Amino acid sequence: MNLTDDDVTMAVRDFFTPATLKEFIDLPDHLARLRWGARQFEGDDRPRTVRRLEGEPDAGCLTQWSPSPSGFVYEVEAPAGTRSGLMMWHDVHTVIERRLTPVRYGALCEAVEAIAAHDAAYIPCPVPFRTPEIWEAAFHRAWARRSSELALRASAALDAICPAAVAQPALF
Repeated sequence: MNLTDDDVTMAVRDFFTPATLKEFIDLPDHLARLRWGARQFEGDDRPRTVRRLEGEPDAGCLTQWSPSPSGFVYEVEAPAGTRSGLMMWHDVHTVIERRLTPVRYGALCEAVEAIAAHDAAYIPCPVPFRTPEIWEAAFHRAWARRSSELALRASAALDAICPAAVAQPALF
């Protein structure tokens, strides 16, 4: 069976993180997207899979991305039978471009850059602090709280460009 419109939407949305979406958008041409796509599947023998959430089309079904020379093959193991189809990188780019605006792109860039800067400031252990408890209280809790805020902003930026097939309720 062929993929539905919802399958195509979800294949694109679930493939990207905010950082990889920015990276993909910034690629200059089709050849660069082909090379980028090939790198996404390199060195990983396990298939990329996601189980659909409650409220999404075919909730609970397993979905899978497999590499293809010009994109990826997306499969949905639905109760009525497996649907699959080739998603070419050009088609993925077209889906993204439909909703990409300068404001949405700016929000995505800002969120991704803020996460990268925040992650670079992380102190992985309590070495400069007297005890692990002081490290946790003085640094880690505040760092983790800010990290969650930034991740939520980045997720909202991704949602604005690649929305879910079925709108999900707000997290707060």
